Amino acid sequence: MKAQLYGNRVPLYKANQMWRAARAKHIQRDLQATQIMTNSIFGSMTNFTYGQNSQIIKQATVRALKTV
Repeated sequence: MKAQLYGNRVPLYKANQMWRAARAKHIQRDLQATQIMTNSIFGSMTNFTYGQNSQIIKQATVRALKTV
């Protein structure tokens, strides 16, 4: 028995449509956040030392998380 997420008066097919739409929206938002983080980390990579790379990745992660 599936849980009725949107109440008993909503038909099951409509509840499934609503659930899929909400899930697609969340997946899209996650993909956008991942894309922003990837671009900010690897967008302008040059050859640095390990310490400089880790510092750049930390700063890019903080920057990406602030924009989301």
